[in-house]
Order: sequence, then structure tokens, then C-alpha cells
Amino acid sequence: MIKRERFAALASEVAREVVRRRSSEACCGDLTLEQFETLQIVDRTEQSSIGSLSATMEVDLSTMSRNVSVLEKNGYLQRVRSADDRRLVHVRLTAKGRSALTTLRCSESDVLGEIYERIPPGERAAVVKGLEALRRCLLERETATACCSPSPSQRRPS
Repeated sequence: MIKRERFAALASEVAREVVRRRSSEACCGDLTLEQFETLQIVDRTEQSSIGSLSATMEVDLSTMSRNVSVLEKNGYLQRVRSADDRRLVHVRLTAKGRSALTTLRCSESDVLGEIYERIPPGERAAVVKGLEALRRCLLERETATACCSPSPSQRRPS
């Protein structure tokens, strides 16, 4: 049971530290990490709308609307009515938004790359393999019970 508890504690510590680093060390200026990611998605998508951005980033429509409003107010994005259907509003990058994408260092690689470099080279493949197994287990929703729950022999009697 000690290994299981140690795993849980380590996974939680790593998750908190990654979130902390992504929040505090990613981006600069007046952009949050979520705002920077919004700019990236708008850049990759031909016609972004608040609805499509909300779905892609898996956030509420109201959250995305506020995010886009702040980015628009700060000059990173602009809203443009569709020429085909005036009811549709698309979101586009401004020159300032494009510049932010090329000058700011906000990717996971930028934030976590120095940690990777500190892992001894001979251990890197094993660490990546372990993270891939953990991710796969977390994403297997239908089989989460089989993957992540204790086996019958590990369960404590009631």
C-alpha cells in the first residue's frame, strides 16, 4: 500500500508544480497562458468563433467570451462579422496578436524544457514512457475502473 500512496502523493505534487509553472512562468506582458493558447488556436484555425474556441479549449461559452473581450480590448484580437451571414462573428488576430505569437515563449517545452534537461539522459526515455502510461490511464474513461482502481486482492475488507 505504501507504493500506491507514494504514487498518489508524487502524481499530485507533479501536477500542482506543472500547473504552477505553466501559470507563473509561461507568457509575459499582459497575457495569461489561456489567452496565449487562445491566440494560438485562432492562428491555426481559418474561421474561429467564440463557440468554436469554447469547444476547442473545453471552457464555458461565457468564459471564452470574456477571454476574447479582454484580448480584443488589449488589441490582440478583433471580431469581424461574416460576409456570408451577418449573424456570425469570427475572431481574428491583429498585428499585435501575431507579434505576440512570434515573440513570447509560452509553450510547455519552453516552461518545462529545463526540467527535462536536468533529468539524467539515461533516464529520460523511462520518464517519458512512464508519463505516457499515466496519461493513457487517465484518458481511458470507460476502463478507468480496471486501470486505476485497486484489484480485488488490494481492496481492504469492509
